[in-house]
Amino acid sequence: MVKNPFFSLFGGMTQWLYQRFSAFCLYFFIGYLIFNWIQIDQLSYQVWVDFFQSVIHRSIITILFLITFFHGWIGVQHVIDDYIKNKWMNQVIYLILLLSMYYRLFFYFYFSWIFNKCSILNLMSWLLAQVVPV
Repeated sequence: MVKNPFFSLFGGMTQWLYQRFSAFCLYFFIGYLIFNWIQIDQLSYQVWVDFFQSVIHRSIITILFLITFFHGWIGVQHVIDDYIKNKWMNQVIYLILLLSMYYRLFFYFYFSWIFNKCSILNLMSWLLAQVVPV
């Protein structure tokens, strides 16, 4: 059993609920993406670039990415706790997985938000335009 208070609010039932809720969110977001991709008439490089430069689509994909990490972390945590009984090895594997997740998150945000033409500043200006009508 995990001793982290975030995961032990209701014992193992909380982790089960987190796993099911994140799976439901993943189904919803993947369905949304498939629905939008079906609506594309002709696939070309420019259509894909336009799709991923949309602030809304990129935000939804970012949420999907973060929920995927959360869902995967809970699953990997259970596998490690069930099969690796050596406490030292358990902590080393957790550290390696945590560092690899931070590494992937950093490069995801770098290549999808900062490196891209449509940056976080464009997201802020788009949100401001939605709140303040012209």
